[in-house]
Parts: sequence; C-alpha cells; structure tokens
Amino acid sequence: MIAAMAAILTQIPEDGAQRPEVLRGPFRMPSRGRTLGRELERAGERSGGGARFSAPASPYDRAIGFLLPAAAFFLSWWQVGRMPAFNLTMSDIILILCTLLMLVSRGLNARMMGRVSVLWVGGIAMLLGGMLVGSTMHGDFARWPVVAGQYAFALLLIPMVLANCSLAMLRKAAVAYIWGVAVSQAVGITLVNLFSRDLINQYVNKYVVTGNGRLGAFTGEPNSNGAVCVFALIFLLHAVIGKYLRPVVAVPLALVIVAGMVYSASFTAFSATILSIGFVLAFSRIRTVITIALPVLIVVGAYVGLGGPVPAVFEQRVGDAVVSGDPTKAGTFVGRSVLIQEAWEMSGDNLLIGLGSDGYRKASVYGMPVHQLYLLVLNEGGIVSFLGLSLMFAAMFVHGIFITGRSRTDGVSALAILGVFFIYAMSLPHMFARMWNGPVMLMLALAAAGAAASALTTVRRPRWNNRHLPADGQGAQPETERTPEAG
Repeated sequence: MIAAMAAILTQIPEDGAQRPEVLRGPFRMPSRGRTLGRELERAGERSGGGARFSAPASPYDRAIGFLLPAAAFFLSWWQVGRMPAFNLTMSDIILILCTLLMLVSRGLNARMMGRVSVLWVGGIAMLLGGMLVGSTMHGDFARWPVVAGQYAFALLLIPMVLANCSLAMLRKAAVAYIWGVAVSQAVGITLVNLFSRDLINQYVNKYVVTGNGRLGAFTGEPNSNGAVCVFALIFLLHAVIGKYLRPVVAVPLALVIVAGMVYSASFTAFSATILSIGFVLAFSRIRTVITIALPVLIVVGAYVGLGGPVPAVFEQRVGDAVVSGDPTKAGTFVGRSVLIQEAWEMSGDNLLIGLGSDGYRKASVYGMPVHQLYLLVLNEGGIVSFLGLSLMFAAMFVHGIFITGRSRTDGVSALAILGVFFIYAMSLPHMFARMWNGPVMLMLALAAAGAAASALTTVRRPRWNNRHLPADGQGAQPETERTPEAG
C-alpha cells in the first residue's frame, strides 16, 4: 500500500526537472561539459536526490526556498500552535505547503534513500502492514489510519521533498533549525529564571517547565527537548566544518543549546551528546576542534570551576547517575525497566498478530505504552512490523555508510545523528512526531547532497605508467587517478 502511495505521489518528469542543473560559482560547468554533466547526473541519482546545486529560479522554487527554512526553524517547536486533534504543528503545515508546491512544479523524488530507497519503502510497508493486520483482527481499526498517516507523512513524503532540494536550500534549512532550537532554549531559560511556574503556565503554556523544574521549552517535554538539543549540536558542527556557519556565531549558539540541554536534565540527552559529538570530532580535523569544541569547553569549564549555579534537577537526575555510574539514579529508569519487562513477556503472545495501533496501551496493566520502540512495534504489529522497522533502520545505516564513502565529513555527521536516533528509539514509544525524525531526514538529505557536491570537486590528475614505455619513449598513455582537491 505504501509502495503504491509512493508511486502515485512521486513524479519523475521527463523534461529534466529532476536532473542536476549547470553549476554556478565554484562549481561552474566547463564548456566541454557533456561528460561531466552525465557524471553529475549519475552522482545526483546515487545520492538519492539533492543534487540540484543552482539557486531556485521559478516562483515555486523561490517559495519553497523561503518555506523550507521556516519549517526547519519551527521543527522543534512541537507545542507552539499545535492542533492536537490532527497532531499537526506550524512546521507540519509549512511542510505540507512545500509538498504541494513541489508536486506542482517538479514532483517528488522517490530515491529519498539513494540506492536503498526500495528497502526503505518496503520497511515502511511492513511496519504499517503488520499494525493494520493487528488492528483489523482486534476490531479496532479507527486508530490505524491516524498512525499510518503520521508515519507516511514523516518517513515518506518529507524525505521525498528534501531529496529534491538543492544543497544551498538544505544548508539554509539546517542553519534555520539550529536557530530555532537556540531561540527555544533561550526563551525557555529566561522564563524559568524570571517567572514562577504558575505565571508561565498562565501566560505561555504548561509545557515550558515541568513540576520538578525541568525545561521543556517550546518542544514541550524535557526528554524531547534534550533530544532536539543534541540534534542541533550535530547540525552546528556540520555547519562549522562545512563553512556555512561562522565560528563567531556558532560558539554562542552552542553555549545556549548546551545550557538548554542542562536545564532539560535528561540523562539520555547528556549521554547521546557525549557519544555523538565525540564521534564527529574524532573524525574531524584538529582545526575544527580548536575552532568550535575548545572554546565551548573552556567556557563551560570556567563556569563550573568558578562555582556557577547548575540546576538542582540536573544534579539530581544526571549528576548523581554520572558520578556513581548507576543508571538507576537517572530519573525514571526503574519505572521504564518495569514497562520493558512487561512488554518482553507480552511479546510471545503477539508475534504473529499484534495488538494493533495503540493497542499496547489498552493491554498493559499500567495503561501506558512501553518506552522502547522496538518492543512496542513488536507487540502492536507482530514480527512483520518488527522486521519492517529493522529494515528501515538498516536502510538508513547503509545509506549513511554509502555517504561516508563519498564524503567523510557528511557521512560522519549522518551516522552521528542516526546514532542519536537509534539511542532514543531504545527509550521512547512511537517516534512519528516530526521533531524526532525530521532532523534525521534533513541531515540525511543534506549529507547526500553534500556528498554529491564533493564528488564534483574531485579532479583527475595524470599518472604515467612507465612500465610499458617503448624503447624510443614514445607512445606512452597516461593513466589517471581520482584525488580530492586540497582543502
């Protein structure tokens, strides 16, 4: 069904709308560029889209160029202007407009995951198909269209839109996402320190800060807020390494985002930040570490060393767990472990036919879904949905590996953000909310487009093979090898 939906919604025009355009600026196409043009087209196809490097020209493209960064800016603002009945946010509405404009102008790109797009779509079909069977067999079909629509929009339509955007447009969206997260944290921290929780609840909303003082900001929930901070830091590092965000701007943004993560008091976010940022920096040049990581570490170290105040809730939930090495002291770890144990015991009865969409909540004695995506999918959709989810995750990982083979900088960032996504899948229920998967899809599209651009900066230099030179030294034919340009 999902594959059929993809075929209907995907337009691959024959007039060359999907084909990469002639490059401008530093990537200018040479006059004798037919061969290079064909290589560029193949590079764009292998990257899964995003190989349109020229600036938007048509009115539709100009509108998308304005709307897409706006959608990225509000991507983390889940509780601002949200319509609970439809589970739609401001960002979702803007993304729907982008989808419609792209359908009218040049269609969507079905190769959203490059060479593994078929596996990706097949995984989505299996994931939702297993839940459909479970919902139908248990006589509760009403919830399935809602869940299926959310997943299809987040994991099918949005990736097809992003895969058809230019590299410049995706970079603007990435920077807008960083700013959106930073603004959310700055406003949230200011409100928490200046006003009481009752006043914030009355004049803003009840999601900015929880009862125990944890910051939800505009994301609306502390764990989710910590996650978007981790995503934003990965985007920020990628932007600095890619030289489309100046360090003088990046360092203050990083400090605000780190402060927001501390105020969210999420042990998962803290751990994911250490692992993901360490992974990116390990494969980065020393200049990058000196430019962005060292100043942030110096400021944070000086703040802590001088006795700067740290939120008490962070010390209780994260500090104690880190110092003692005991994860049971990290917030609700024990309660979630009980739910995971229950889900594991129930899974044996739901392997062939699951409980259906949102069926676990009704079957659980605790009346809530298990905070572990793999076990939740196994119980609600059976083994078919579980294998579909595994196939999707494998497709994303393989896509990231392919990107790394063409551009280490882009590939490492893609793998880092995938690692964070996989970590959170171990601690949360359904993740069809765009604040969870939207940054992942944006980074994969950005990395694929960047890898395609990197392939174009590779030049061929002659390498003479002297082993087959004739006695007179004539008739030698040069061999070539692909070497990256300096820098």
